[in-house]
Amino acid sequence: MGLATLNLRNTVNFAASFLKNQPQQVTNMEPALTAANCVLGAMLGPPMKWRQNRAEINFAIASSGTDFVQVVQNFGFIEYAWLVDGSNNQYSLDGKLYLTINPTSGRPEKVAAQFDDNDGNITFRFDKKPDASYTCYIGFQQTAPSFTSMASTWGPIPDYFQYIFNFGYLAIVALITNDSRFPIYEKWFIGRLLAAQSGLTEQEKNIFLSNWMATISTLKKSGVMDASGLGGN
Repeated sequence: MGLATLNLRNTVNFAASFLKNQPQQVTNMEPALTAANCVLGAMLGPPMKWRQNRAEINFAIASSGTDFVQVVQNFGFIEYAWLVDGSNNQYSLDGKLYLTINPTSGRPEKVAAQFDDNDGNITFRFDKKPDASYTCYIGFQQTAPSFTSMASTWGPIPDYFQYIFNFGYLAIVALITNDSRFPIYEKWFIGRLLAAQSGLTEQEKNIFLSNWMATISTLKKSGVMDASGLGGN
């Protein structure tokens, strides 16, 4: 339980029987790599929350300002946050996408990952300049790793969720190869993924569905089918 040992080769072999051995690696392991990366990105991107993908940091904040830079590799998005003061009192923080600068002094109530320089340096902005010294704790979901070879695993997604990611991969490859069963595989993937994320609100489900449809639309328009040598007329 909890191990992430299944790799892309396992998934390609799984999909082969459904696709009647349609080639999945035409040029430089494509379109298999693109299909797998699309699925893993959808499963680990916002608003999806997985305990296997959760990480936590803490850092000190004081009255010096509202912005505090931390080195955080693979930062995805804030899941939860809180403050602890000098008397060990705890205060919840609301995670936001962005915040304007507010010079007002007080106990912060909101925090945003305001800037990311793509080199691991994240600027966390608080809605107020701290009125005292606090320790801030932030739990976050990490970004999805990239598939680079057939040996790349689906980690941090564990093996027991193969009934989700295998059918997500199958759906993408079916789309790329113009397989008419794409809507069926897509329905299986989406239904199983949302069932595994039963704590999502309706708004969060709609966000996921919107992001997924954008991914599908991009694949249809990107020429990936023709580039892979599998595009239809």
